[in-house]
Amino acid sequence: MAKISFDYDGTISTAKGTELAQRYVEKGDQVYIVSARSRRSGMLDKAEQVGILLSRVYATGSNKAKVEKIKQLNIDKHYDNNPEVIKELGNVGVLFK
Repeated sequence: MAKISFDYDGTISTAKGTELAQRYVEKGDQVYIVSARSRRSGMLDKAEQVGILLSRVYATGSNKAKVEKIKQLNIDKHYDNNPEVIKELGNVGVLFK
């Protein structure tokens, strides 16, 4: 079972991102939303829609803190539309387009 995380804006908030996240949930992977947003509230509806536990939704407040949280959670693969975040994550990051 893998740990997969998604950025929110421009990633899991898109139809393509939602669909991808749902496939991981259905497969039985642990799916997270890790965002640089400062508040979780706007992301909780999407988490419920996809089937992500609300305890796995993180609003970190900055991209630096987001990268740290992803590393702290031992995420296997993180999807993000920000090339800088992907660069910081090395082989864990996947650029979402």
